Amino acid sequence: MTLRVLHAVASVGDSYGGVAAAVAALGELEARLRHDATLVTVHRPEEGGRILRDLPLWFDLELVPPGRFAGRFHGSVRLKSTLDRLVPQHDLVAVHGVFDLTAQLCGRTARQYAVPYLLWPHGSLDPYDLRKHAWAKRRLAPLWRETLAGAAAVVCTTAREADRLVGFGADPRRTVLPLPVPAAAPDPRSVARRACGLPDGGRIVLFLGRIDEKKGLPLLLDAFGRAAGPGDVLVVAGAGDDRLDQELRLAAARRTGPGRVVFTGWADAARRRDLLAAADVFALLSDNENFGVAVAEALAAGVAVLVSDEVYLGDDLAPEGAAVVTRRDPAAAGKALRDLLADDRRRQTIGAAGRAWARRELDDTRIGDRYQQLVKEVLARWSA
Repeated sequence: MTLRVLHAVASVGDSYGGVAAAVAALGELEARLRHDATLVTVHRPEEGGRILRDLPLWFDLELVPPGRFAGRFHGSVRLKSTLDRLVPQHDLVAVHGVFDLTAQLCGRTARQYAVPYLLWPHGSLDPYDLRKHAWAKRRLAPLWRETLAGAAAVVCTTAREADRLVGFGADPRRTVLPLPVPAAAPDPRSVARRACGLPDGGRIVLFLGRIDEKKGLPLLLDAFGRAAGPGDVLVVAGAGDDRLDQELRLAAARRTGPGRVVFTGWADAARRRDLLAAADVFALLSDNENFGVAVAEALAAGVAVLVSDEVYLGDDLAPEGAAVVTRRDPAAAGKALRDLLADDRRRQTIGAAGRAWARRELDDTRIGDRYQQLVKEVLARWSA
């Protein structure tokens, strides 16, 4: 009998960042395992539909319009009736997020109909994220505690995320399951650079991700200014905070001069592959990052990776020689990037180690087997 899994997430709009990308990756995994997967989400067209475009390949989609008042918290009256209809039809529910109405209503509805649910917090239960709207989160702690206590398991993507997870008084089962990242054969570097409109000469440092305060982009601009040679280029590929985007463009022009920092805007899957094939170094100097889908993509592509010590995936990569991990200060980050750019052989060695790690740890089949085992254990305990 085919396993029926219902996923619920507040948004899959492009502006929702890594959570939407993670849900898409899990949808591919569900399809590969031949599960019958449905996705329910609050849909706002103004949030962008690039990620949404591919989701029908893996999910039956239920797009719920936001409510007039509850919409700001990713909820609506229609969402509850939709969950009342869908939850009893499924064997398992996957709740993505904690602090929005979609997650809260989905967890409560699953408990109401005695359907087990897995909770993916996607870093939202990390102390760093809990600083946002901290007063409200403390006041509503009983809601979060109930959702956590009722989960069959809380699924984290790294060990440090699991270790730092704040349970608001609940102590749920925690399990670590990385996101699957399929390896793709990249185009030759010269071909990829031409496709992206980038120069053949010089070295290219790539940031790939959401333009957001926590991504450490001012630090990366500073590090690039300290480390780069005359022909080197920093590519910032992503969209998000328009105000920050403009500030970064002005800062780049002042620090490096015209043409040295290229802002590409949103990059779809094909353009991401080209950018990774064109890059010499992938850099993510985030203030906080529990996994980093773009980091995993860079590893799979064999690009030398530089991350800050608050990118949790670095805990696994550094001992394998699969990435360089730096402190989040300008001098340390600048030196780490300068040393990488100066040593072709070291970049190749790190890139090869990263690709080997990704093939071993993020392989679709390996992650699928671990997910299947988790599901079997949850369903067996639930029916006991």
